[in-house]
Amino acid sequence: MQADQLERGRAALARGDWADAAAGFEAVVAAAGDANAAEALEGLGWAGWWTSDAALTIDARERAFRAYRARGEDCAAARVAAWLAADYREFRCEAAVGQGWLRRAHRLLEDAPEQADHGWVRLLDADFALNVDGDPLRAERLSLSAAELGRRLGVADLEAIGLAQGGIALVLQGRVADGMRRLDEASVIAASEDLLLPVSTIWSLCCLISACDGVGDFPRAAQWCETMRTFNDRWGARQVVGVCRSAYGRVLATRGDWPAADVELTAAVGDLQASRPGMAGGGLVRLAELRIRQGRAEEARALLEEAGPAGLVGLGQLALDGGDARAAADAAERVLRGVPADAALERLPAYELLARARASLGEADAAGAACAAIETAVASIDTPYLRGRARLVAGELAGARGDHEEARRACEDAVDCFAKGSAPYEAARARSALAAALDAVGQRELAAAERAAARETFALLGAQRDLERLDAGDAAGTAGGESAASGELSPRELEVLRLVAQGLSDAEIAERLVVSQHTVHRHVANVRTKLRLPSRAAAVAHAAREGLL
Repeated sequence: MQADQLERGRAALARGDWADAAAGFEAVVAAAGDANAAEALEGLGWAGWWTSDAALTIDARERAFRAYRARGEDCAAARVAAWLAADYREFRCEAAVGQGWLRRAHRLLEDAPEQADHGWVRLLDADFALNVDGDPLRAERLSLSAAELGRRLGVADLEAIGLAQGGIALVLQGRVADGMRRLDEASVIAASEDLLLPVSTIWSLCCLISACDGVGDFPRAAQWCETMRTFNDRWGARQVVGVCRSAYGRVLATRGDWPAADVELTAAVGDLQASRPGMAGGGLVRLAELRIRQGRAEEARALLEEAGPAGLVGLGQLALDGGDARAAADAAERVLRGVPADAALERLPAYELLARARASLGEADAAGAACAAIETAVASIDTPYLRGRARLVAGELAGARGDHEEARRACEDAVDCFAKGSAPYEAARARSALAAALDAVGQRELAAAERAAARETFALLGAQRDLERLDAGDAAGTAGGESAASGELSPRELEVLRLVAQGLSDAEIAERLVVSQHTVHRHVANVRTKLRLPSRAAAVAHAAREGLL
């Protein structure tokens, strides 16, 4: 009878009937007691995992761990301990407790001959190395070791996940070609071979989709997202694929389908917050990025603050948008201190923020150093999308230091790269910067054409904030004629400009002049508008050339 109920539970797991699986396993436990029902308790843990029942999952797995230990089956106990490590991180945001379970798993395997359970422990240890410790080198080593073990033992799950997780670790290091080859192979295994656990397919495909999102390989991401959708329809795993949905939401946002991106990102964040709060940070950041583009800054701020450390770059960008370049630079440097030097892809957004913040502060050398770091990182990754991001930063910095011909070339490159990478919003931003550079070198008709193209894209997307900035630049160009003379600035604006040149933030200037920070921000915006320049640093450089300081 117990054997029949155990088989009932296993068969129900295999077809995705989580309620029937739980009923079968619970019947075995009730009849045999915990000590004689380790396998049933482990199965019950999986039924709880798929239904996002944190209490059931953790309770059943801890009881299974004790039952395997009591029977002297230390390898099986180690396997369950490794899954418990992930449970404590994902369900309860208790990574330290998870690390304790991982150490216990390794200890139990110390004297055992190598078997599949060693591979599962290595994979979950690698997951912590990637997502908790930020150590892609260690994650690569552990994951590829598990993949090799899976090949030798004929366990396709270990091979698929090991290749996938090892692949994304390589991508994060900037070794994109090698990483994507492994990810593609892993995804074929996951989608076409018989795997022991349904979670193996999810894990493998999520690694690929996240890697594609990171490097801007959007066509490949879209293709595999459809495979994931098919899987989701069969297994009812919305809460499990939330990470993949949020990555896909960013793909949609970058490709210009903001309404669909909003739906995906909002749903993904809701699913993760409800079922896997320890995994929600990335989704919160991606949704906040969309809110910033939509001009919904306060909503974005709330999301980024909820995301914790993952939201620091976004909060820095909001600070920069609000005129506090010093806070933006501090946020970027804080992120860079916490991310290993070999994690090139993870460091890239912080370097972009740092370059723009330092340029806005008039710190040309520091801005140039950050720009060089971006170029180094992108050289090893080099997709059109990331190359476009690097060239846009280079163009903005060139314009800020008054090298408008170099700014023109860099911004033209950025426009071309974003067009190839199917990134219309970024292309419009590059066109806006290109228009400023063309204006500065006297090519006003070309500048007007670029500005018109940018305006059309921003309007289609609903990027109201960018439209307002672009219109402000147009108004300044119409009023300013061929040059921007010092006489266009009021005495108060000149005073604010001199303080900006000293490196003071809006908050510091407000305190010095005994006015509100909003008033200072308006004066700075007026100065930039009247001088037809894209940044605070550019305004300072122009004023220095005109002898206003």
